[in-house]
Amino acid sequence: MRSILISYVLICLGLSQAVSAQNSDISVDKITVPIVSILDRELIDFFMYEFFIADTLVTRMDIIDATGNGFGEDDLVKTYPSEQIYFPVPSDSAQAIMNNWQFKANFQIVTGNREPEAFESIQTEKAENGIFASILRGVNRNYAAQPMNIWFQRDSNGVTFEMWGFNRSLLNFTPPPPAVPDSVTTYDLIHITRSDTLIKADTTLFDLIYVYKTVSDTLIIGAGVQVSK
Repeated sequence: MRSILISYVLICLGLSQAVSAQNSDISVDKITVPIVSILDRELIDFFMYEFFIADTLVTRMDIIDATGNGFGEDDLVKTYPSEQIYFPVPSDSAQAIMNNWQFKANFQIVTGNREPEAFESIQTEKAENGIFASILRGVNRNYAAQPMNIWFQRDSNGVTFEMWGFNRSLLNFTPPPPAVPDSVTTYDLIHITRSDTLIKADTTLFDLIYVYKTVSDTLIIGAGVQVSK
């Protein structure tokens, strides 16, 4: 039905942080559970009758799968605008309708610890895997330990980002490497000079040769007479 919205909701478990600080046996954490929001008037009236809800005005009804085992008994029902909480016991007819409610994520990854590049190389759902790889790369770069829980939500009201369940002392800020541009914006100018000799086969070439020669000798004529030459 268009008037039924199935999504996830975060639920805090435990007491306040102040109490947790005083008693190490108490911790505060969060879990994600499916929630169905019903806006259809006829369906709201049906469940109000089935769950014995006495509110005079209900414009919206949320059914929270608090047990995490599917919608049904032991779940929570919250009505608006009163925001009253009820613990329903579904009849067979109500349970038959609730059995058809199953939350299915648009994209989900459940895998072992792998490098972000492993997900970026997947050829299907590239945008979804790219978002996951970016988050994983940021976590790996700044926090190498385990575990860590992250909640991210973006809507028309703004952005909510939460991290918990990690050791703050093990955080280590590491700036990302410089981005590689998609296109080259600078160029190296290379100047090449080439020289060669061109020989024409039908051309007679002459080399001009200068020969310098000096000869010195002595000729003896007769006794005691020397002539230089």
